[in-house]
Amino acid sequence: GRKMERPWDLLLAAATGGLLVFLGMRQRRQSVRRVATSLQAAWKPKQKQPPPFAPEDTLTLHPEDLPSQYQFFISAYVPRPIALVSSISSEGVGNLAPFSYSAVVSHDPGVLLFSCVDKGKGGGDTLKNVLSTGQFIVHVMSEWYLEAANHCSGNFGPEVDELHEAGLTPVPGVVVKASRVAEAAVAFECELLDSIPIRNAKDKVGTTVVLGTVKLVHVSKHVFHEESGTIVPEKLRPMARLGGNTYSLLGDIFDLSRPKVGP
Repeated sequence: GRKMERPWDLLLAAATGGLLVFLGMRQRRQSVRRVATSLQAAWKPKQKQPPPFAPEDTLTLHPEDLPSQYQFFISAYVPRPIALVSSISSEGVGNLAPFSYSAVVSHDPGVLLFSCVDKGKGGGDTLKNVLSTGQFIVHVMSEWYLEAANHCSGNFGPEVDELHEAGLTPVPGVVVKASRVAEAAVAFECELLDSIPIRNAKDKVGTTVVLGTVKLVHVSKHVFHEESGTIVPEKLRPMARLGGNTYSLLGDIFDLSRPKVGP
């Protein structure tokens, strides 16, 4: 049989594991760097900026001729912010799922957008819940709870609350009935503004766009700059979605002013 480890061996192993985790987190924190200028700081108006490819090698394709329109669009239109959306069914069952078809489309009033792809389930549990209750909460997905948030993309049944399955911490919503994720530094409680079904050439709904009016915002003091009323990106550490199963972290960030043109 296997020899039982001595208590101090277990303590040493735990301490070593903890150190490795700490060093890994420290290394990842250092990956976000604010630099003074853009990569092309010396550029002047009308000066050419040649691409790293030959323009004549460009392919011109109809979307329907692509091997997979889905794989092309999610790998080409990048990076995309990820909306982690919590909702609740009419029967009171919670749901939590990530959506990379997402955006903020208005600030006054605040309106957020995410899209539900129909995978043979009528748009999924989130869409059914939102259409039946008219409420949902959008969370910004940050680096420190990526694994748990990604777990919520599993093919769970409608009777399962992914928030609990992922080990995340539920907090009751204030103006909506759905639960908020405590691990999220930024969350938006929303009421359904509109839903827009997108039909393909065969008149089949492939995606439904959901628009929500923001009724309440929750923001951690850790990421909030109160004087300017803005979020500090280095502290929020938002995740971005690329193609396939690929995600992205923040790298170098910098400020780039708009050109001073016109009155």
